[in-house]
Amino acid sequence: MLHLRSICISFMVFVSVGCSTPNISKSYTGPERPINEVAVYSPNNRGDFNGPSILTTHLNGKILREYFSEIPFGPYISMVPGDVEVRVTFDDYEDVFLWVIAPNVVSLKTKNFKGHYDIKFNAKPGKFYAPIFNYNLPQEKRILEMCISELNMGSSLAETRVPQKYVACGKPSIPAIESNIKICAEIYKINEPPKLYDEMCREVIKLK
Repeated sequence: MLHLRSICISFMVFVSVGCSTPNISKSYTGPERPINEVAVYSPNNRGDFNGPSILTTHLNGKILREYFSEIPFGPYISMVPGDVEVRVTFDDYEDVFLWVIAPNVVSLKTKNFKGHYDIKFNAKPGKFYAPIFNYNLPQEKRILEMCISELNMGSSLAETRVPQKYVACGKPSIPAIESNIKICAEIYKINEPPKLYDEMCREVIKLK
């Protein structure tokens, strides 16, 4: 993942001649706006150096790639300032949900929840945003919330991976797919099911 610091020098050069900024794809229609009039968002991030890959799948209810005619896009996207909703998930974090909510359940073949986080926030012009686990929580509980970090333009993604005040956070959902139903069923065999996922698991079991 590139750091914004590495492309920040290009901003004024390309904006001043009316060209699009390299490595930033615009998600809005119409002519290119000056960089200080848009918000910039990183759809991807990483929890730690060797941690999970954080991925944005939807922007304002629409699959992210549908905004762009060319694939791949980015790695950053520019947005019109205002209310924004993103759906975020992550890859390559085997067993992490189970480890947090039910560490004694070890007999399942499929052990990780396949869920997502829906987060709403207000994007401001001239600011840089990125999804990140909640670094204000203890390390073993960070995945229980996905947050949006707001930084100054030109900041590094590494600056999202420290405790800070986030503009918004969201808790994970658990879709009622087969693997999640099995995990919830196993969780309810425990004498005291984890309260954190109790309500969501009840919905999953109800939809079985």
